Amino acid sequence: MKPRNPKSRGPQAGQTMVEYTICALILILALFVPVPPESKSVVDMLVEAIKKNHENKVAAIGNPVTGSSTGF
Repeated sequence: MKPRNPKSRGPQAGQTMVEYTICALILILALFVPVPPESKSVVDMLVEAIKKNHENKVAAIGNPVTGSSTGF
């Protein structure tokens, strides 16, 4: 029996690249394709939630009752 050359990969040489490409495409589609009820993508909904959260934090900090403790 002939010893196997470690540099020869055989018939499955490019299979990993194909699998990574397919997984990346599925992930991209899942994140950027609009979701039917709201017609927004998951990324758009995430950015909107982060903006709302930031606006609420700024409003709470600016509120003299809840945001400031220097009056006591």
